[in-house]
Amino acid sequence: MLTEKIRSVFLFARAHKKISLALFAVILAALVRFLLTGSGGKTEVLATASIRRGTVVKILNATGIVTPEVGAIVKTGSRATGIIRKMHVRVGDHVLKDQIIAEIDSRELEAQVQEASAAMIRADVEYERITTSYPLQIKEAGAQAASAKASADYHDLNYKRRKELVDQDLDARDTLDVARQQYIAATQTLAAARASLTRLEAEFVLQRESAAQSRKQAAAALNTARIRLDYATIRSPIDGVVSQVTAQEGETVVAGLQVANLITVLDPSRLEMWVYMDETDVGQVRPGMPVEFTVDSLPGTTFRGQVRLVYPEPEIRDSIVYYQTVVPLDKETALQLKAEMTTQCRVIVGSRENVLIVPNEGVKWVGGEQVIYVLRQKNQVEPVRVTFGMRGAVNSEVLEGLQEGDVIATRLILSARDNVPQNPAGIGGRAGGMGGR
Repeated sequence: MLTEKIRSVFLFARAHKKISLALFAVILAALVRFLLTGSGGKTEVLATASIRRGTVVKILNATGIVTPEVGAIVKTGSRATGIIRKMHVRVGDHVLKDQIIAEIDSRELEAQVQEASAAMIRADVEYERITTSYPLQIKEAGAQAASAKASADYHDLNYKRRKELVDQDLDARDTLDVARQQYIAATQTLAAARASLTRLEAEFVLQRESAAQSRKQAAAALNTARIRLDYATIRSPIDGVVSQVTAQEGETVVAGLQVANLITVLDPSRLEMWVYMDETDVGQVRPGMPVEFTVDSLPGTTFRGQVRLVYPEPEIRDSIVYYQTVVPLDKETALQLKAEMTTQCRVIVGSRENVLIVPNEGVKWVGGEQVIYVLRQKNQVEPVRVTFGMRGAVNSEVLEGLQEGDVIATRLILSARDNVPQNPAGIGGRAGGMGGR
């Protein structure tokens, strides 16, 4: 019956082709409303639902993007200048940490290592010479000093005996002068021997320290040369997949103030999701809240995670303020996704169990207020104003106005007697359902 009425409206419109589009829309709406709410009709209930107890889940819908974590992408290059001698990987290859992925021509660096190694050997030989020869020289100087002391002691005794004999007129005075001269010469020889011994001991300490420092310097130069040689062998910094190769075998790499990037490695198991929350919703989001999301490439698969943090700095896109909400992904989930994938997210900000719930499609707008049409006896419907609690995506919590077991109309056509002014969504007497979250 309703279909025939609407068909007559379209036939009427086709018969008057000169009517403007705007006027046609007004006439169509008026005719449809008249036909549906004409006097004498009865309210027609198209679908019903029962008030029951259940769970209400409040959800915020948002769009996100899968992106690598900090440190999951590493650009690897060369600090050595030269020709790429061997490239061991291609894009898409799996690599392990410290695996060799490229080699630079290292002949010049190897020569520098050999030169530094020779300098290190010379430094070791010099240190060995000093630590071996100087103790022998010191020992020799000590022996000479001991010999000089013995000679000085002998000439001292001889001088004293000669002096006693001369004082008793038992010996000539010139023998005393000779003894005195020999004694003085012996003491000077002893002083010279002792000075030589002291000089050698001090020189040994200085020479040994200098040789030790030379060894350290040579060792550092050798270590530097070896490090530079190691720069010619490029290794993977992390486990992952080669995502980019910017040079090939035979190309020359010039390392200047910046490292020449050659290979980019991505760890596909270290991904996270950035959810862009609207400024009107972000105040409800807290760390630890569960998140469900899907991607277009895997229809029917729902992934899960938890909010880790909400960035305090906003991001403006198309004049809309968003806040990035970070959701870490476990390894199993990350391996099923790829970086830069777009996600459709549902942030579960709250839930209530064992409460009275009403389907959102049963909530109608009447005179600027939300009401619910309850079926009474003899299939009569009665608009009831209800106090709502938590609003969910499918159901809403009822605090007052309804009881468990009440039957409500989720879709209905009101008669002229039961019809009351409604918002534009209820044209024709069909009350519009509650949209939104």
